[in-house]
Amino acid sequence: MGNIAEKIFNALVTKDVNLAIQSLIMPNTDSVTNSVRKKLNSLSKNEILEIQDFLYLLLNACYQGKLFNSIDLPNFLILDAQKIFLLKENIIYYLGRLSVPPNIQILKSAYDLDEDLHIKLNITFSSLITFDETIEKDFISKFKPGNNYDLLLRSWTMAFFANSSNPYAYKDIHNDDWSLAKKPRINRLAINSSENPKYFKAMSFRALDLLVLYLFLESRPNDSLSLKEKNIFKNIFKNFIKF
Repeated sequence: MGNIAEKIFNALVTKDVNLAIQSLIMPNTDSVTNSVRKKLNSLSKNEILEIQDFLYLLLNACYQGKLFNSIDLPNFLILDAQKIFLLKENIIYYLGRLSVPPNIQILKSAYDLDEDLHIKLNITFSSLITFDETIEKDFISKFKPGNNYDLLLRSWTMAFFANSSNPYAYKDIHNDDWSLAKKPRINRLAINSSENPKYFKAMSFRALDLLVLYLFLESRPNDSLSLKEKNIFKNIFKNFIKF
């Protein structure tokens, strides 16, 4: 995992298109992305902005230049549809996890253009840190317990936290252990102090974190939250502009 993370980080820092393609055409997992994000956090704001622009360039190429006008468009004709899909997934993921928020208009364009639900889910998560709720509200409006969006969100969440080597094939069947998926969301819901360095991220993810937990509990009627977890829920809504 460390080798993969190192390749991704080097591709982003050097802005090497070929290396980026090689390292970003695989499913991302919690262990890999945590390692890459830790490395990215060591960079200066200018370096992050340069990486962000590089990711925009790659993403625009994935959409054949339909996101924004650019005279520089890498040629991805050699890539098949599955590799383009994985490139989109990783590029969109990292755009939403840099220390500088992504351009919401670019994300909206990608969200409107793409019909793949995995991509729409990824774009939604990456849009949260902007606090523009347009994409988030549209995506959340599609959910009902038991429908395709519910299955998608639960399955991807489970797979991302190491329940499957192929997260796009995994289907949550209501009886796999979801503790690894629950813990980070409970921990994020417990963050309520503006002095916490993760406060704004916690606030931006709050509605989706609540949705994820709700859908898992609906799908597992024999499961319940512990007393400690229930007490966290009593203090989740703060005097914050998003709410």
